[in-house]
Amino acid sequence: MTPEDIEAVRERYYQALKPLFFPELPVKHDIIDFFASLLRVVGMEDRGWDPLLESRASLEDLNSIMQMELPPEGFPDAEMTKWRMGLLMYSHMVEMDAPYEIITNLLRFQLGHGYSPNPYFQFMKSEEKKQFQRRGLFPVGKIKIIKNLSRELGIELGDLFDEFYNPQLRNAISHSDYIFTETEFRVRNGTGAWGAYSIPLNELDQTITCCKAFYSTFFGIEHAARYSWGGWAKKCLPYDVQYKGLLEILVEKGLMCGFRVHWPNGSDSTYRRTEDGIEMVNCMLAMKRSSIELMVGMYARNPGNFSPLVEDGAQPVYTKRAGDDAPLNWPGDGSV
Repeated sequence: MTPEDIEAVRERYYQALKPLFFPELPVKHDIIDFFASLLRVVGMEDRGWDPLLESRASLEDLNSIMQMELPPEGFPDAEMTKWRMGLLMYSHMVEMDAPYEIITNLLRFQLGHGYSPNPYFQFMKSEEKKQFQRRGLFPVGKIKIIKNLSRELGIELGDLFDEFYNPQLRNAISHSDYIFTETEFRVRNGTGAWGAYSIPLNELDQTITCCKAFYSTFFGIEHAARYSWGGWAKKCLPYDVQYKGLLEILVEKGLMCGFRVHWPNGSDSTYRRTEDGIEMVNCMLAMKRSSIELMVGMYARNPGNFSPLVEDGAQPVYTKRAGDDAPLNWPGDGSV
């Protein structure tokens, strides 16, 4: 593929992903579910439990090796070495859990299905659910659900996987059941007595290149979406009109890393994911409702008209924003 071809592919992938990461109406449903989808809300964790960080580092390393001029004394057949690195990279990309989960949850959000750390389960048939308990869900099953949700939403995102995801190729790499020749990628398919096949190297190159283009576009737009929301740092948005909760976007290195809902009784609900782990305070996964449940703290004994959390005649009290001591007020009551 020429550089122009690759750039055209990237642009198609970007336009297909854009409606999910930059929805026209992010508040059409509960925006917390949207943020949960971007942040992969799972619960409390300490440092060193996020496989996506390692995956990105591994892919960057493999890509760097593929771009290097390898020394002939260590790599007598450098071209074939790069093909082998390409297969490892392809296998790693199509096996990563996080991109499938983020895409599926963003589709769920758009369709009003809420958020779930296991976004596939409710869309499985009963037999598939039984198998899921034993072995999980393979990429082909995840892609099937993404395709169905994409069609329900009226977008073509799911069909893009057909351009680079090949389950036979995935199996051949995973089971080390292949051989390179000067012109072909050959698969024995077990014993080789039946079902052996080959893929021309130019066709294999296109598959790997499209796969790299998709996942680099995915990581790029995921970063861009979190950077866009990072621009709302230290601002608070009206979130809950009944309880008068104010939503703060938490930011690290310019990227949204979490959210905090400030309640007018001096409590707040916080979720924050960083390299140091996950902080989750006064919020929890509500699996049956496919959402995030926020705890509002103590209710007022004699609430006034402002909020069920504020005593009649009392002033609302909000916790402070990250890095900002200025007081918070509900819009109409002063600056937020």
